[in-house]
Amino acid sequence: MPVYNFRAKNWNGVWKEGVVTADEKREAARSLGERGLVVISIKDYRGLHKLGKIKVPRSLSREAFVNLGKTVKFSSILKTRPGTRDLMFFSRQFSTMIDAGITILNGLQLLKEQMEHPVLKKKLGDVAKSVEEGNSLAESFRAQNGIFPSLFINMIEAGESSGALETVLKRMALHFEKQHDLEQKIKSATIYPKFIITVIFLAVIFLMTVVLPRITGMFEGMNVKLPATTRMLLVMGEVLSSYWHLVLLALLLIYFGLNRFLTTEKGVYYRDRLRLSLPLSGSIYRKILIARFSRTLGMLLASGVGLLQALELVEKVTGNMVFEDIIKQAREGIAEGQPMAEPLAAAAFFPSMVIEMISIGEQTGTLDGMLIKAAEFFEADVSYVVERLSSLTEPVLILFMAGIIGFIAVSILMPMLEVYQLF
Repeated sequence: MPVYNFRAKNWNGVWKEGVVTADEKREAARSLGERGLVVISIKDYRGLHKLGKIKVPRSLSREAFVNLGKTVKFSSILKTRPGTRDLMFFSRQFSTMIDAGITILNGLQLLKEQMEHPVLKKKLGDVAKSVEEGNSLAESFRAQNGIFPSLFINMIEAGESSGALETVLKRMALHFEKQHDLEQKIKSATIYPKFIITVIFLAVIFLMTVVLPRITGMFEGMNVKLPATTRMLLVMGEVLSSYWHLVLLALLLIYFGLNRFLTTEKGVYYRDRLRLSLPLSGSIYRKILIARFSRTLGMLLASGVGLLQALELVEKVTGNMVFEDIIKQAREGIAEGQPMAEPLAAAAFFPSMVIEMISIGEQTGTLDGMLIKAAEFFEADVSYVVERLSSLTEPVLILFMAGIIGFIAVSILMPMLEVYQLF
């Protein structure tokens, strides 16, 4: 039976939204009128009737069902692969449908109709077709040529094996939500510094190439000896003005050369090691890696994935080659019979608190819970540090900008003072 989405008001003027099933729109409107509602709009629920006869269970609230179409809005339309936000929304809505009693096939078809990300929309259709042909859900996702991350696929497989797919999907939604929130906080914290640095760069170029040459040009023929700082800025401005194309070419060569080097295994390793060794950001980055490791491993273990297989999956999603080597060595040690805490402690990468929590978790059989607690601690710590840095960044950058502009201003004023002394 077709499903319709409606907006209506009751006799008290209170807005109501929801879905109603009926053979046609007129019958749906009549049914709503009998319930004391004045229908404002009623339309097909985004082609839901094309899916066939789908029963909408009472356990799935009307508001939650209507919000499916409102919340699944993805911003990464131009991307070829779905991002963390896309996977977060998909996992949450899919788990809601399965928990409400909607079949996997119908849930996939329904979510496909809601997707705005073109690649995800197409691939969900392919997954639904594969499931309809008798393949498992994990096999169907795995067949999509690397569009979905291996972590996501293995979690789906664990959920199917254990019969707790909706629980696993909820964990995945929480995992992607935490990851997305942390990424957004870091991006937000770096927007203002990038803007200020760009303004400083443009202001310095303008002062050196336009303002300074015009002012110092007035002193030619006055036998005024320009200060060393002024002469240095004039030379730099002259180089930028006369040879800007060569400067631009050199910068482009450096940029593309570094990019090419960073695509090699050696370049990636050096970059990852540098990111960990930087004075302030290195400490934050280390905590982010530990939080990602703890949450991902804890989620995998809680979903029934074996420890060695879980570590192998975590190794692939850390995003840092130095950290990957540490996890690989730990996995090899565990395979030889060592407790997990021993090889991790030997790497001298994790704080002692994390090592102790892992050791206690192994001894008490609550390793997954301990890892989740460690992840929550470091995620909160990173959020606090990022917020503190954001509040301190503005005055520091303003002082830095004032210092640069002040230095150039003094270099301009010093020749003027010498001319004033001559008269």
